[in-house]
Amino acid sequence: MKKNTKLFFTIEGLDWDKLLKMHKILAKAPDKEVCELFGEEFDETKKDKRVPKDDVLLKKYEFFLHNLIKRQIASDSGVAYLNSKVLENVFGKDYVLIKQTLSTCGIISTTGYYDIGTTSYGYYLNYDYQNSIKAERKSIFYPSQKKMVEKLNKELKQKDEKVSKIAQENLADDFYNNYVNSLNKLKLVYTQEAQEFLEIHFTQNNYSKHYYEYIIEEYNKSKFYIKIPNTRDNRIYHILTSTPRNLKYFLNIKYTIDIHNSHPLLFSKFLMDKYNIPVSYRTLIISSLLENNPYINVYNVRKKLYNILKQNNIDYKEILDIPLDVLRYLYLVSSGEFWNKIIPSLEEGNSANTYNIIRQDVKVIMFAQVFYGKSLTSRDKKYAKSFAEQFPNVYSVVLSFKRGLAKDKRTVLTHKLMAMESQLFRETLKRLFEKGYSVVSIHDAIVVLDVAENENLTSEIVKQILNEVYAEIGLLPDCSVDYYGEKEMQNFMGKEKFLRQKGDEYLAELRQLAESDEDIKVLLEDYDKGRSEIILTPDGKDVMLHLKDVKSIMYK
Repeated sequence: MKKNTKLFFTIEGLDWDKLLKMHKILAKAPDKEVCELFGEEFDETKKDKRVPKDDVLLKKYEFFLHNLIKRQIASDSGVAYLNSKVLENVFGKDYVLIKQTLSTCGIISTTGYYDIGTTSYGYYLNYDYQNSIKAERKSIFYPSQKKMVEKLNKELKQKDEKVSKIAQENLADDFYNNYVNSLNKLKLVYTQEAQEFLEIHFTQNNYSKHYYEYIIEEYNKSKFYIKIPNTRDNRIYHILTSTPRNLKYFLNIKYTIDIHNSHPLLFSKFLMDKYNIPVSYRTLIISSLLENNPYINVYNVRKKLYNILKQNNIDYKEILDIPLDVLRYLYLVSSGEFWNKIIPSLEEGNSANTYNIIRQDVKVIMFAQVFYGKSLTSRDKKYAKSFAEQFPNVYSVVLSFKRGLAKDKRTVLTHKLMAMESQLFRETLKRLFEKGYSVVSIHDAIVVLDVAENENLTSEIVKQILNEVYAEIGLLPDCSVDYYGEKEMQNFMGKEKFLRQKGDEYLAELRQLAESDEDIKVLLEDYDKGRSEIILTPDGKDVMLHLKDVKSIMYK
């Protein structure tokens, strides 16, 4: 890598002349719908006729796209959140038309919402252009772009300082220092294998390739920091929260402990609140449910629960009034069997055209339609309808968080679950720090580093502390452990080599079939444009085409 060079991102083959012409058209006739989409005020009396010269405008577009692509790649959500004030300071008033033009030409899209003081508008390069990303190292930008770089760096530095300050103010000094110290013990230890992974990893998408390269470069930096973008969720972000699972195999991670069906489990607290179950009785009730599976003991599970409570000198007759579907839900999320029970009922014959839907897809769609959705009905939503049929009283409580709110405010349940999760994991980390261990978190997982001070930190110790913390609000979590290290890294690399070999063969076969089969030709076009990917089948014995944006088939 050459010194004093920076990656400059652009889109290969982009028709810049067409882009600049569209800019001039929109400057004279602003698009009301696009203005509204991007949250900009539409005023046809203020038509911008002072369009910059083509060479000046071109440099602004190049730098805007470079910045958007770079920020999107660096984001763990795949979205670049760009603050309007920052954009105006860097690009001047042209930034509004630049966004509108790129949207009108189908190059970028927006998340379409923002939250004042919390979340800026999010932007992302559309799939059709992600595979055309080109990165080149440049030792110098154009003079006009250098000024934009300086302005942007200044703005971003101020923003980073703000979120870092929020983290410091929001966390106790000891906790903050312990977390940062632990985070900075995180290392890329299998460097050569990580580079080999970049070479063999099967992806047609330049966006994915640059994302992996970006993360690996980040691990070569000497210092890592934590940030809390907002105090509504209190989620802690850092380098590891942006690191894809594939790259974790090359780090000095000993093991991670995840909470099974974390957010559905947390929602059970709201159910127990709804049915007035005292906190002091909750873990006993859950333990009893685990012993008396309500899917087996359908008719007498309530009576058994009541008798167990009575044996413990608790006369709690209200347990007999709790609906059976609520008891089933509490059982499933506490046993860690929620997805195992829910997914099979949705998988049968489940596909979108010729794309198979995998387990993770079902989770994404279920969350989008049920817990995180903004709709107040399950109509035309296959998964929400199935959930409502299996858990009618649970679904009613879910909807109770959304009724009476404007549609853009119906994400309140999402933030409540995230905030609760953050609180529980902070307390768990605090207790581990007090014992002298070096650990960090990834939202719903504890990450134990492979360092000397963790030599005697077993997964059972971490599980015990998690259980103690969750029990304080009446929850019993079920955990899974994923181990890392040299053996697991080598096993992973073996799977990657197998995927590359089978993927190349499968792709060659598709290209041959596409010559005479129109359906295969359409599938191949999706793949070439980055809309789909080739992955291992769930059993790991073959490969399959998988749609990347599973939400696009959410209502089919």
